[in-house]
Amino acid sequence: MTFKHKLSRRLALLKDAWLVVALAALGCEKPLAVTDPGATIRLQITPKSVTMPTDGAAQLMAVALTPAGDTATIDVNWSVTGGTIADTNTHGGRHYAGYKATQNGKFKVVAHGHGSSGSGSDTATITVVPAAVASMKVIPAVVSLLVGASVQLTATTADSAGNVLSGRSISWSSSNASVASVNSNGLVASVAPGSATITATSEGQSAAVPVTVTNVPVASLQVSPASANLLVGQALSLTATTRDSAGNPLIGRPVSWTSSNPSVATVSSSGQVTGVTQGSATITATSESKSSTAALTVTSVPVAAVAVAPATANLTVGQTVQLTATPKDSAGSALTGRTVTWASSNTAVATVGPSGLVTSKAAGSATITATSEGKAGSATVTVAVVPVASVAVTPATATIPSQGTLQLTATPKDANGNTLTGRSVTWTSSAPTQMSVSPSGLVTDLADNVTVSITATVEGQSGASVVTVQAPVASGSVPDPTLLPVASGQAPNLSAYLALNVANQPAGFSYND
Repeated sequence: MTFKHKLSRRLALLKDAWLVVALAALGCEKPLAVTDPGATIRLQITPKSVTMPTDGAAQLMAVALTPAGDTATIDVNWSVTGGTIADTNTHGGRHYAGYKATQNGKFKVVAHGHGSSGSGSDTATITVVPAAVASMKVIPAVVSLLVGASVQLTATTADSAGNVLSGRSISWSSSNASVASVNSNGLVASVAPGSATITATSEGQSAAVPVTVTNVPVASLQVSPASANLLVGQALSLTATTRDSAGNPLIGRPVSWTSSNPSVATVSSSGQVTGVTQGSATITATSESKSSTAALTVTSVPVAAVAVAPATANLTVGQTVQLTATPKDSAGSALTGRTVTWASSNTAVATVGPSGLVTSKAAGSATITATSEGKAGSATVTVAVVPVASVAVTPATATIPSQGTLQLTATPKDANGNTLTGRSVTWTSSAPTQMSVSPSGLVTDLADNVTVSITATVEGQSGASVVTVQAPVASGSVPDPTLLPVASGQAPNLSAYLALNVANQPAGFSYND
């Protein structure tokens, strides 16, 4: 096997950055001094091409070869278009150079050979690329924020050796932007209570930071208005403002409402207060254990007017009517639960009870007044007598002795047959020259052996009694004892009258006489 063939095989086994194996293989060859001035020297660099990261390093070797492929002894100088040659040395005809990368890019390393045996050069290409990101770190590693606060995160990239890499592009993302958002520079802004993960990514590597967002605690609570006066049935909306320790308003915080006296004033979940009855109540708003109160005084709606129904009533004596009084406010709305007093302007005509029941007493007019809280309303009551529908005269028929008398009674009655009292009665005789009747109904015989109709008239209605005068007794005859006048001090014998069927006639007769 020729030396050249052996050398080519050894060079093919060389690695990009390490030449140890190649150098050991070449060590068995002894450099030859070239004595032929016309000989051609060829300089060869190994490796010819190297790719390394920024701040990387590689060792190059240059060998001078004769046309026969033997190692020649010459001097070698090194030059670079980028980066630096850290060190050089020569051993056994092999020339070494340590290359150090300082920046990214493609550069050339040139070995220049010269000497008495000849000259030559060769070039290796060095490609420097950024170191790959092998890991990332974000600080702070854990974040807790209040709503509305922000924090700046910082991401650091490193290579596989843990060296920090600068100038790398980093992207940021949030797993829950509704809780915490992050901009392209890593500034995290809290939005709402909850949890989110902020992730920084560079060249396929990433690091994450857990972020917990909580509400700014409520430091104080203010209820407005702090005090209020309400009328019964009136409503008022209270507002509660939550604030942080700096006095800044906090929105969206739940507030609960309570009333110290719901029988006086109630409060809804939204803070609307309604007056129920007269009195005082304290309304309390609470949020996150902080509370504030409002003092309420509830009064009755003042009575502005009183309406009495019916406004007029027509009664007959003895009849009743129920009046109703309705207190009203200034808007005309009915008010309940108010005290009402009643009065009559003429109790001789009509009286009124505490409930508004009117009772007619006599014909005439009266004003019934209802009063509540200084306001009054009234109704006019007109009372008329019950009309007389009929007149009953008793006895309806009678017989009296000559020159005798009879007391008639007239009873006025209404359409239902009820007796009417206090009515004026007028008496008339159908034959006043034969039988007279007084204004009180006393009939007196003026002629013998006659029958006369006595009429009682009341308010256009009348009734009559037929009275017959007994013929005079003949001389020597005994008169009907039932027709004799009652003796002084003697009581009538009513049993005898009843037996004779003349119970209604005056007599003085007695079976004991």
